[in-house]
Amino acid sequence: MFDNETDKNTEQARSHALLVVGAIAVLVLTALIVLLARSKPESVSVVENIVRAGAPEFDSYQDKIELETTDKITYDNWVGMFQIEVKARLHNRGDRPLTAVELLGKMFDMEDRVLAQRVSLPIPRLRKEPLKPGESMNVSVKVDAPGKISEGEVKDVTIELSGLRFQ
Repeated sequence: MFDNETDKNTEQARSHALLVVGAIAVLVLTALIVLLARSKPESVSVVENIVRAGAPEFDSYQDKIELETTDKITYDNWVGMFQIEVKARLHNRGDRPLTAVELLGKMFDMEDRVLAQRVSLPIPRLRKEPLKPGESMNVSVKVDAPGKISEGEVKDVTIELSGLRFQ
């Protein structure tokens, strides 16, 4: 009579302990995911001495940089959403070597509002040496769609020059 009751109490205690351990594990996992999402490093590092639109040096050289879009590819990402990669060819038609190039990818909705954007630094990230006058390189920017946006709600994704640094 007591053995049956003891076994029942032991089983209940074990079930309760497993439930508590499982709940703690879920909480710790959730906290780790939140921490990793918040502490995720920016996809773009700060580049010193870069000039942007509005600066006379940028505005006078911007027309000498050609961005020729070659492809737009849609990918599903691991959280069930999608991203669009814009591939382009960057041509330095000017007379100065470029030691940094900052590109901005923008995703637009049907009313031409910006849904999302992402910055890319093909130089110095992909190419360590300067892009000399007359040289070209392949570049790309991947723009993640915001949640609850379907591919049908995206009108276009563009890539534009947003910053330069000269040698």
